[in-house]
Amino acid sequence: MPAQAPPANPDAPLTGTVRHVDRERLTAIIWTCFSLATCFLSLRLGFRFRQNRSFLADDYCIVFAWLCLLVMSILQTEQMDALFYVMYLTAGRVPVSAETGPRMEQLSRWQFPIIKLFWTVLWSVKASFLAIFYRLVKPFPTHRRLWYCVAVFTSLAYIGCVVASALTCSPPSDYFKAGRCQSPSDLWRMHFNVIFSTSVDITTDLMIMALPIALLPSLQLNARKKVGLGVTFSLATLIICVAIVRMTQVIVPDSVDLVGLAIWGAVETTTAIIVGSLPPLKALLSRGVKKYSTSMKSGQKYPGPRSRRDEYGSASVSRSVMVTESIPLDNMHRSRQLDGGIYVQKMFETHVEYDASSRDDDEAAIVRGHGRAI
Repeated sequence: MPAQAPPANPDAPLTGTVRHVDRERLTAIIWTCFSLATCFLSLRLGFRFRQNRSFLADDYCIVFAWLCLLVMSILQTEQMDALFYVMYLTAGRVPVSAETGPRMEQLSRWQFPIIKLFWTVLWSVKASFLAIFYRLVKPFPTHRRLWYCVAVFTSLAYIGCVVASALTCSPPSDYFKAGRCQSPSDLWRMHFNVIFSTSVDITTDLMIMALPIALLPSLQLNARKKVGLGVTFSLATLIICVAIVRMTQVIVPDSVDLVGLAIWGAVETTTAIIVGSLPPLKALLSRGVKKYSTSMKSGQKYPGPRSRRDEYGSASVSRSVMVTESIPLDNMHRSRQLDGGIYVQKMFETHVEYDASSRDDDEAAIVRGHGRAI
């Protein structure tokens, strides 16, 4: 005779992040993170389009990451019923019933695409940084070859994360079956997947950051400017810090904290999109400071063509010049014109074009302008 399950206790203590975060708070965290990512992405795209009147490859990568984050946020919201049911079932707050199996299978079906979308968001941001840094290393053959090596390794790392998450259970078909994938070896693979994926995530970020930083010794710049460029190229360090915190928070003894995984997944993907949006916004901030300081120094001086161009962000400047020329007459004493000549006014128009193809990349211009042959 099979043993009966112990009766449910509605007041049984919860374990993990679910002790402090209920369904409403988790939903608020997810969509607050998405809103922050949307704000920074909108600022980035607005500034980029205002400058170039078009988007570059790194912009499309960030937009794709944002679309994946949108779908991921929707799926995380839809999984709430199954997620908290399983959390309460594990804690003993709800009894085992006929709906237990379908609820657990439903949660597995939500988790599968969410994990894949999580890695896709992060790797899309990496692709954006690779696109930006390619414009920096392109003039240098050695660093360009290293860029290709890093790009290949990053692609393989993404494939590895996706495949590893799909092979958590043995056999893999048990992933969507209730009550399966709970053996000690399956739990070990869960922990290994989190550690492995986080490790390759951090490794690829470090390799991508090292590409432009390796150029700094070759630049004919003073130490202060080199430090400034190094900080700009090291923005992905913020993503690395969040990834480490996420790994330490979601791994608990004998299981994975699913609520903590949802929270830190939203936080890390949002941080990635925000950091990926900072390079163009950094150029906007630096130019705004320069413009303000220049206007403070110039006082009430008349703004010349350069300041007009900076004010309106135009890619060209035109100016009309009027020249008065005197044409003398042969019969001077019979002319009624002044000094015996006819005065003709000629209009000349000058048109100056400015290159606006990559004005957003101040760092790229510095590298191209101050790099030595390697």
